[in-house]
Amino acid sequence: MKRILIAIGTRPEAIKLCPILPALRQKEMEPIVCSTGQHAELLEEALRDYGVEPQISFSSMEPGQPLTELLAKLMKGFGEAIRQTKPDCVMVQGDTATAFAGALAAFYESIPVAHIEAGLRTNQIKSPFPEEMQRRAIAPLATYHFVPTAFAKQNLLHEGVDESRIFLVGNTVIDALKYSQSRPVTPEWDLPPRLFPILFTAHRRENFGKPMAGMFRALRRIVESHENVFAICPLHSNPKVREAARVWEGCDRIRVIDPPGPVRFHALLSKCRLVMTDSGGIQEEVTSLGIPTVVMRYSTERMEGVRAGCLLLSGTHEDGIVCAVNALLRPNSELYEQMSHPSDVFGDGKAAEKIAAVLARS
Repeated sequence: MKRILIAIGTRPEAIKLCPILPALRQKEMEPIVCSTGQHAELLEEALRDYGVEPQISFSSMEPGQPLTELLAKLMKGFGEAIRQTKPDCVMVQGDTATAFAGALAAFYESIPVAHIEAGLRTNQIKSPFPEEMQRRAIAPLATYHFVPTAFAKQNLLHEGVDESRIFLVGNTVIDALKYSQSRPVTPEWDLPPRLFPILFTAHRRENFGKPMAGMFRALRRIVESHENVFAICPLHSNPKVREAARVWEGCDRIRVIDPPGPVRFHALLSKCRLVMTDSGGIQEEVTSLGIPTVVMRYSTERMEGVRAGCLLLSGTHEDGIVCAVNALLRPNSELYEQMSHPSDVFGDGKAAEKIAAVLARS
């Protein structure tokens, strides 16, 4: 029986990797979940949503820890996990420090690497930072490149990756979204009736400081200039994000909540009519749901959503964000209508079974 060591350190990794576990078991492979705790409590809640208990866990995060120290801890932990479990393959997802360290440790131990959500690129090495570099650095280490879109496949071909090692499967986040939609969730946010709900998220490391402060001011300006708007904000626990959110104090139509688990987050997302975010993964979910979304970045590694007409890049400047959102909130906005259509550009919800099938026959 093939043993697949699965590296999970963050909430997004849990969302996108947990759907693969039952698919591997159906193909008579043994998934071994290794939790690095890079997101600690957020990760634990996400794993609980999927009923996943890691077989291996180690701690990697400390407050204010430099990226160099984080990577060193991750490398040491993965090296020990690989030598302990002797897997046939190490599976990593996306562009996190956990994914990069897991792939590099596997390479050093001569273990094949399966890269889920391979091939995404902004072609700007510091945007997102440090994720763009990490995702690109995984590519030459990987044996299996599971790409979500044809555009991602072209990125890898352009970089010289052998086409026989690239597999177009869609994005597993759509599998996760379909799972969430099948689960009963008790409403708990009490969104005010007759108000237009906006979901706001911001946490990108490269936006700390003035850009993030501008994003948070932009939301307050938008809410205060539109009496029918209500914003709900799952707030990241990073102290720099929490500090920026102080600008909302006294605004009763901006509600701050702790980030919910994936199933409850998807339920909340489906109730919102517009999204403002600097995140990456949520761009796939809103595109699948057809929720008009302002991406508060100058570039995105998910241009497929922009081309599908679901995402609008606003940049990080306060005035640019306000202008973009106001265009969508205008009465009878044609732009809003054009963006309010679901797209399957990121997959059909069957990525996990396609990935398992490839690994089973390899």
